[in-house]
Amino acid sequence: MPEPIILRPGKSSRPPVISVPKQTDAPAPIRNDDVKDLNMWMRRTLKGDSRVRPGFAEAWIGEELMEEDSRLARYYIGTSRIDICTSPGGGETLYRITPREYTIPDAGLKLLYLAKAEFVENSREGRNLQGTQSMKNRCKKEVADIISMLARTSGVSPGQIEQMGGIDFLTDALLRHTVGLGILEYLLEDEHVQDIYIDAPADDNPIHVVVGDIGNERAHGKCLTNIVLSEREVQALVSRFRFESGRPFSEAMPVLETDMLEFDTRVTVVGKPLSPEGVAIALRRHSTEPWTLPKLINRGSINPIAAGLLSFLIDGRSTILVAGSRGAGKSSMLGALMLEFPLSQRILTIEDTLELPGTKMQELGYKVQSLFVQSAIGGSGDRTADDALRVSLRLGESAIVLGEVRGKEAKTLYEAMRSGSAGSAVLGTIHGNSPKSVFERIVYDLDIHAEAFSATDIVVICGLVRPGGRQKQVRRVTAISELVKDGEPGEFADLLVYDEETDQLVETDYFARKSVKISGIADQWGLTYEGALANIRARARMREMMVKSAKTVNARLLGPEAVVKANSQYWGLVDTLGSEEPGKLMNQWSQWFDRSAPYV
Repeated sequence: MPEPIILRPGKSSRPPVISVPKQTDAPAPIRNDDVKDLNMWMRRTLKGDSRVRPGFAEAWIGEELMEEDSRLARYYIGTSRIDICTSPGGGETLYRITPREYTIPDAGLKLLYLAKAEFVENSREGRNLQGTQSMKNRCKKEVADIISMLARTSGVSPGQIEQMGGIDFLTDALLRHTVGLGILEYLLEDEHVQDIYIDAPADDNPIHVVVGDIGNERAHGKCLTNIVLSEREVQALVSRFRFESGRPFSEAMPVLETDMLEFDTRVTVVGKPLSPEGVAIALRRHSTEPWTLPKLINRGSINPIAAGLLSFLIDGRSTILVAGSRGAGKSSMLGALMLEFPLSQRILTIEDTLELPGTKMQELGYKVQSLFVQSAIGGSGDRTADDALRVSLRLGESAIVLGEVRGKEAKTLYEAMRSGSAGSAVLGTIHGNSPKSVFERIVYDLDIHAEAFSATDIVVICGLVRPGGRQKQVRRVTAISELVKDGEPGEFADLLVYDEETDQLVETDYFARKSVKISGIADQWGLTYEGALANIRARARMREMMVKSAKTVNARLLGPEAVVKANSQYWGLVDTLGSEEPGKLMNQWSQWFDRSAPYV
């Protein structure tokens, strides 16, 4: 059996030596894959790169030296280190992974290489199982036995095995790089990584990721990793996605969309001829912890007055569309708005990507019915959002949350809203960068009559901005606007608008004096306009207190459990005191909060 191929481009002036076993007959032919690896080594040596790939793995890892003062964050996924740092020129943020299995002694690298060859050649266990973890569980004992046997026959002592991390570590490493997803698993296990992009051709382009909240704003956003996948690895991933989804993928159908439920991730694969350079993959992580308005305040996406206004509008059963470009935070905002419903409110969600926090909300005591529809790319047999919406309208009075408004379901939705059969509040997301563009997309692209669009109350615009002209983009709500229903078609009035100088949403005169929507909710609740504004400011103050206390008393105050308890306490006080005296109500809520904050 051949020695492991351990390529270290840029480390030596000589190409790696591939040894073959002694034999009396003709030597084994050189595989095309070996030639490709050698060609890649030569290209990267000429570029001056320094990358390594042990023989049992299919991903190259950069070994560039990092200046200590350039590091923005360091943490670990198991025993593998993650460093987020700035590039030498300072213009790019880098995500650097050091997989533990790539750094073990040469004897360990050889052991894993031999064990992989033995396992792949002889094992048939678990090949028909769906799900990475189920395959790992089935194969774990077999792999551990192979490694132990090869260690004995190769003269690797128990002490050496312990220096390599132990049998359990070596077993997990080999499973990761055989029945698992390889290096990609580390990115999927990293709770800070939100999006993963593998551009074509994969073996020439490092993976890019989008990093979320990590405690250092400079570390947020798009990062270039030190990971380059081989073409063999990419094809293996595509085969896995195709098998587990049961969907076709070919030149005739060059787009594959599926969900990896194990990792709460949405996968989109694009191939030839749509992607001329080969397969490209985008993976989008769904947040395992729902977003909340306090969490969005803490991230700087909104400020307290915006949170107070949105909470007030949800409580007033408004129809709200959350708009923005991809990656601007539409789904995060939609999930946060859902947590502003009272526990008594029945909620129906309709989505084709599992991003909304329906399951978590059920755990918190909400009455949530989720309807899952397949992507339109999936084929003619898939359920459509329009079908699901028509069903939901027959399931009784409920708030309707539509993951994305983009097809025939828009007409059904607006018909229901105009007739009143939609019941309570209606929320949804849509692509658009301004209230006007939302109107034009719905009326002209989706063929909704302008009069029907008047069922919309509020449009929230989520954007990606660069405060102070910095290179790094950050998520900000840039406008909360109200449809002027007695004005011209598509006419909006801003309630809050983003001010670039202060990096904040600021109140408009329309918000302070004459919002028709705020006035309408005030009339329903028996409040004056000034009383409604006081109610909004009280809600803003509540969320501001939660954010401040999260930094000093209890970080869990940003989470959904705390939001549900805080809102329930507020509504209980409203039932007792009424909304006419916001000062007294706020005083009693503050007393409860001071007592409860450390224990939420």
